[in-house]
Amino acid sequence: MEIWPTSIVVPAGYRIALSVRGKDYEFADKTGIKLPHFKNELKGCGPFLHNEPRDRPAKIFGGRTTLHIAPEHAPYVLVPVIPPKK
Repeated sequence: MEIWPTSIVVPAGYRIALSVRGKDYEFADKTGIKLPHFKNELKGCGPFLHNEPRDRPAKIFGGRTTLHIAPEHAPYVLVPVIPPKK
């Protein structure tokens, strides 16, 4: 699975969420929204597509990913907590 790094500050009392999907999220076929230095439209998962055979060879990325979730193997995401300045 691919989780892109980000740099956000989550205020105290707020929550973050992670959705695991079987493919890239796209909320529209066409949006008309582009970044000046990327050729692809922004359709929900950023400017990057995951369909280029040179970047995603089937030998490596054509398999199946299985998530095992059980009480003794609870899923988690490790995120850094930056303490406030003193």
